[in-house]
Amino acid sequence: MITSPELVALSRSSVSDCVAAGGYQTQADHADAAPPPAPTLTIRPWVDPIVDRLGHDPRSPYVEEFWLGILGPSTTWLLRRLAAGLEASPIGFDLDLAETATLLGLGAKGGRHSPFMRSLARCVSFDLAAIASEGVLAVRRRIPPLTNRQVLRLPASSQALHRAWAAIDPAKLHP
Repeated sequence: MITSPELVALSRSSVSDCVAAGGYQTQADHADAAPPPAPTLTIRPWVDPIVDRLGHDPRSPYVEEFWLGILGPSTTWLLRRLAAGLEASPIGFDLDLAETATLLGLGAKGGRHSPFMRSLARCVSFDLAAIASEGVLAVRRRIPPLTNRQVLRLPASSQALHRAWAAIDPAKLHP
């Protein structure tokens, strides 16, 4: 588990600091030495009664249609993987950072500016995850509906689709 003292002081946009001290690398990077323990981040559910009730599963068509362009594909796939992990282990689990980055196609090299760390940081900056304590990331199990401001940033065709979606169940889209 990551126990960097920097983790507690992370800002919403600097989640990558939680693993920046040593980065993360594959076993092949240390072929001549005993491999260091795999850096992990403990994932816990972020309990939010309103979003848990009104939000959307990260694997849902809503998230793919409307959040994907905002978050980017890597962050969306990461959220899907975290949701699946929380579904399998509802109280939480340890996320192997190098393995997850590799499985998402983001490479196993660590560092605060790696694509994987940027994906984690985007989860935090969009309030889809939060630093709970040292080495622990709280992750929403459900993704909130887009805000009106976010909807206005969508292409016109997606805004129209979102309005149609809202007409079906307006209470679910704007809590």
